[in-house]
Amino acid sequence: MLMALGPFRFRIPTYSVEQISRKVSSRVASQEIIGARPTTHLLGPGEETVKFSSTFYPFHLNGGGLQQLEGIRGSCLDQVPLMLISVAGLVYGRWIILDVSDERTQISRSGYPQMVTVDMNLKRYVPRGGGSGFSIGLF
Repeated sequence: MLMALGPFRFRIPTYSVEQISRKVSSRVASQEIIGARPTTHLLGPGEETVKFSSTFYPFHLNGGGLQQLEGIRGSCLDQVPLMLISVAGLVYGRWIILDVSDERTQISRSGYPQMVTVDMNLKRYVPRGGGSGFSIGLF
C-alpha cells in the first residue's frame, strides 16, 4: 500500500499514486501607513492542499478500481473528512476531497475502459476552533 485515504487504498500495481503535489500557504496582511511603507502582519498558517495523480487498468489488474473510484466520488460529495496515511505509517491528519476527475481511455468492445487516469485534489480539514495548523512530517 502506498497511501490510504480513509477506506480507500492506493497500491502498486492495482491503483497506484504516480504523482503527489503539495501546496502550503501562509496568511500575511499589510496595513497602509501614511508616509511610510505598509506594515506586515503575520496571521499564521493558511490553507494546505494536496493533488494526487494516478492511473489504473481495471480490465487487466483491478476489477474493483472503478468501484473504488465511485466510492471516492461519493466521499467527495458527502464532504467527509478522511484520514490520510502513508506506506511508512505516517499519519497526516484529516483531509477533504475537493474534486475528482478521471479520463477513461482504450474502451473495449464491451464498453469497459482499459485505462483510467484520475486526478484528485484534497484540502486539509481544520475543524471549527482551528488548532495550530502546524503539521509534522511530509504532509
